[in-house]
Amino acid sequence: MKILFAALALSAAGGACALEIHLPPETATYKASELPGYQLVQRNCMTCHAAQYASSQPPASPRAYWEATVKKMKKPFGAQFDDADVPAMVDYLVKTYGVERGAAVPAAAAKPVAAAVPAASGKDVKTLLAANGCMACHALDQKVVGPGFAEVAARYKGKDGVAAVAANIRSGGTGKWGPVPMPPFSQLSAADAAALAKYVLNR
Repeated sequence: MKILFAALALSAAGGACALEIHLPPETATYKASELPGYQLVQRNCMTCHAAQYASSQPPASPRAYWEATVKKMKKPFGAQFDDADVPAMVDYLVKTYGVERGAAVPAAAAKPVAAAVPAASGKDVKTLLAANGCMACHALDQKVVGPGFAEVAARYKGKDGVAAVAANIRSGGTGKWGPVPMPPFSQLSAADAAALAKYVLNR
């Protein structure tokens, strides 16, 4: 009871103050692998939470545990990835962070994976947007997880921003538009990243 009175007295004396919290930039990444699920996890999971989420799970977690976890992210949490991607994502997670860790391919042997968009793919921009899940975090004219394309275009208006935006797409980052990190899309060719950048800057 004394603690309650003391808290009320402090509140009355000083009033309520807004607390501003600044989070450090995201530096953790998923462990590199040649497993197809690596690129899928990198692309789909870091839009909503840090890579530490996977590394903090029990190391003896079986495949069924990881499958339930991935499916939970889609429903009910609403993660935007295809049902067809689930097996590959689960395979990567259980072999990298779960009970099947010995079956994972060493990162040093990592090669470009089939899930990546091929270099100089020749695909149109809408196909690239869909293949890389861009619209899961962005909209044309409003903020979703990341900024709307119109907001990006406004920031780079009057500048030769294609190279800068393309570099941001391929390298990802955090702090440019808020605390939520953008995962890197390093699997994109320079030409495809430039095509996406031009599309964004023309909104």
